[in-house]
Amino acid sequence: MIKIEDIYNEYLQKINDTHHEKYKDHKGWFSASSAGSCFKKQHLKKIGAEEKPFDKRTMRVLRLGTIVHSDLEKALESYVYDENMKVYTEERIELPEVKVVGHLDVAFQDTQNETLSVCDLKTAHSFKWKKMFGRNIDPTPSVNYQLQLGTYGIGLGRRLDIQDVDLSIIWYKKDDSLMKVQPINSIWLDRAYEYWTELNEVLEDGNVPEVGDINTPVYNWECNYCPYKGSSCDGV
Repeated sequence: MIKIEDIYNEYLQKINDTHHEKYKDHKGWFSASSAGSCFKKQHLKKIGAEEKPFDKRTMRVLRLGTIVHSDLEKALESYVYDENMKVYTEERIELPEVKVVGHLDVAFQDTQNETLSVCDLKTAHSFKWKKMFGRNIDPTPSVNYQLQLGTYGIGLGRRLDIQDVDLSIIWYKKDDSLMKVQPINSIWLDRAYEYWTELNEVLEDGNVPEVGDINTPVYNWECNYCPYKGSSCDGV
């Protein structure tokens, strides 16, 4: 019998390998999607340390998010807006002075009022959703998504020379397909730039952060999910 799961996993691995090719010209740069991560993790990524590969289930989970992203982008691209609205999807952003590169999900430029709305789509399982919007909201949530979104806002706002930038996260609940838009305070534009600036300052001259140093790790649970956990983290 044909092993459907194995065939799909091989397909996803090829897609993952192709994705890395998008950034081959930015070797040594940081990924915008890693905003808020542990400084040592950022260092290991920058020098090309060996990462543990995603397990098969994780690759499938990530692919589901990618498919939802793709559908949303196609829907937005096909929608007819008024003449003053310009839509950007999967737009590359670069912050050369802090060596950051990435692709935002979607942004809307109002050319008449010179405003910009930058959005990021995140898929979430029911537990995460409850922590975000349920009765017992997480009092100390991670801020990685806000820093990532702020990074995109800086990059596109700078390129378009727009100062008025709104931020929001579009949440998609994987269990039942509920959607919710969460406005994000524009203060995360400044905080994102502060994060990248501090990271570059810490890593300058080849410095290697150690556990217990600033933002190493940022969260105690972070090490459990780190692709460098083990030999790479301990030995570099």
